[in-house]
Amino acid sequence: MRALPMLGRTLVVAAALFAWLALLGIWVPTLDVLASFLPLIGAALLVGVILAGRSSRWLLPLAAVAAAPVAFATTHEAMRAIPAATTTARPLRVLTHNVWVDNATPGATGAAIAAAAPDIALLQETSRSRPLLLAAAAGTLPYATRCPNNRCGLAILSRWPIRASGYFLKDAHGLAFGPPILWATIAVPGGAPVTVATLHYPWPLPAARAASARAAMARALGRIDRNALILGGDMNLTPWSAAMRHQDTALAPLVRMTCAAWSWPSGFAFLPIDQLYAGPAWGVIGVTRLAAAGSDHLPLLVTLGRR
Repeated sequence: MRALPMLGRTLVVAAALFAWLALLGIWVPTLDVLASFLPLIGAALLVGVILAGRSSRWLLPLAAVAAAPVAFATTHEAMRAIPAATTTARPLRVLTHNVWVDNATPGATGAAIAAAAPDIALLQETSRSRPLLLAAAAGTLPYATRCPNNRCGLAILSRWPIRASGYFLKDAHGLAFGPPILWATIAVPGGAPVTVATLHYPWPLPAARAASARAAMARALGRIDRNALILGGDMNLTPWSAAMRHQDTALAPLVRMTCAAWSWPSGFAFLPIDQLYAGPAWGVIGVTRLAAAGSDHLPLLVTLGRR
């Protein structure tokens, strides 16, 4: 049975190596991708300690060293302050979902979105499935944004009329600026209109390209009123990464309302890469991860309320 202690020691050493390489992502952006797997690295570390037993004196000190980056990242996410809505606030149910460009059953996905009864749906990767998806969801969400040339890959669906929308942000003179982002101002009954937006970031590698896209978006959003803005989408970032911590700061006063909401892949979700931010006017009531329905992502239903 010597194989098990040896396997355990190997897991501990590997976990220590990958955990500290992930932490170096603070200074070396390419390594930050490893931070997305820190919870899995922590699980491997625990298994390694159990299998190794007391086979080596150096095992527990090394395990403690390996656990430090895992504890740092996960504790930061667990302790992050997320404002709550007032107890009397009217709920606003916002769904964010990457419906997957290769979705073979967009009608079923649209029906599942409708069955979840959101007030607003922020959708990504809709370029191939848009007509069937929107038709299936129309019973609950009859209003939809237009997509330039039907190729932007984003859609916003609403229970209530959409007063204005666009594929780029616009300044006071109506001139577009910043990177592509789909937005809509929605006439919510009994209150002020609500502006929502959705985006889909590129993959985290190459790191320079991904960082440039996030920085451009932060600069553009910094030019508009974000007090009541709601922003959601597939951000290809996990809460354990330095890039996510940097974005949380860069997008302030928007606050990320999703907290370690595992959403990809749908069969065994271990990466929380779908996120939703909201301005200071909003607080969170609840976040629900919904069942898979044709996409490789799980939908997230975030219920917000005024503060």
